[in-house]
Amino acid sequence: MASTVDVDMLICDRKARVTVSMREDGDLDVSIDSDCDVVRGYAERLKRITPMDVYGFEHSAINKDEVRGQLTPTCLVPNAVYSAAFLELGMTTESLARKKGRNSVEYVFSEDERK
Repeated sequence: MASTVDVDMLICDRKARVTVSMREDGDLDVSIDSDCDVVRGYAERLKRITPMDVYGFEHSAINKDEVRGQLTPTCLVPNAVYSAAFLELGMTTESLARKKGRNSVEYVFSEDERK
């Protein structure tokens, strides 16, 4: 079974679909489809990850500068890779993912700033 997460980056008006699937050797294949050239470059550099890349955030291939390339720190695609990998590895249950449906990031402003 493969696990898929969709990303809708409203700020830059770009979309991506991240799919992570378990390999027989225990590693994970990563597939990223996007309408963003920068994300497509990231996808070319991130085809395969290990479970340690998912567990160990600090030294993960998902976050390496040479893999991220020109991705901005606010790009949600690397987080989507983690989310799909967590689901694929059973670290997030399918029932919880189905029940919640999505995670979100929302900008919050004080009432004075909205005027």
